[in-house]
Amino acid sequence: MLKLGFGLSSFGSSYTHMREAAQQLEALGFDSLWTWDHYVSLGPREENVLEGLTTLAALAEASSRIKLGILVANNNNRHPARLAKIAATLQEIAQGRFELGIGAGGFEGEQLPFGLEVASIKERVDRIAEALPIIKGLWSGQPFSFTGRYYQLQDAICVPAPQPAPPIIVGVTGPRMARIAARYADGANLQWRHADKLPATLEALNAELAAQGRKRDSFDLSLAVSWNDIGQEPQARMAEWQALGFQRLIVMIKAPFPIDQIQATLAPLLK
Repeated sequence: MLKLGFGLSSFGSSYTHMREAAQQLEALGFDSLWTWDHYVSLGPREENVLEGLTTLAALAEASSRIKLGILVANNNNRHPARLAKIAATLQEIAQGRFELGIGAGGFEGEQLPFGLEVASIKERVDRIAEALPIIKGLWSGQPFSFTGRYYQLQDAICVPAPQPAPPIIVGVTGPRMARIAARYADGANLQWRHADKLPATLEALNAELAAQGRKRDSFDLSLAVSWNDIGQEPQARMAEWQALGFQRLIVMIKAPFPIDQIQATLAPLLK
């Protein structure tokens, strides 16, 4: 049975509504909750948008059991050393329930207005390949140095070190990111809206995991789907996704959050 989690869209929502949805989903017994990492809406620029990591810190206080993560932190929005420190603090607040999703990013609609660097796809992926070792190195709690093309650290330290180190879940949309995830991360999140890319992406992931001496069944592979993707026969759809090798399903939902429908269609599958 796939583990079930939910991604709460911050677009057009409020913290009050997100907290209420989070507490209801936790009470229903679901596995995890995720926020987005956007500064502005993908729709109307005037639409309300909550910052994802700040929201997670508040949700950590408002919950007690459910896992919490960001899907996914845009590596271009923050220096990876700063993200490592934020994540370590979140892990302490969440008492070990935090998971760090991270991706290559690339939404110019927020990067340009906020003065953030806009880079090519190749460069963004190159940066992720440096960011992941930096984050893991800082989480050791020991002085850490790094000399890369994009990032340089000299005896940087992150204390207190997160206990335990949060799982790192890489947002993957193609073979190269799949290989990076297999090399450095604890898991990968793929998107059903890119279903046409899944065969090549999974092939690259499996090949790199084998090359690294890692087993697929110990690698956390999750799939992000929309609420509409669930359809009228959720059990059949979930069996289809599980057959592809996915272990977790993260259902993206928008405000107003359809908690009643979720309770009626998905909660019974947890029993």
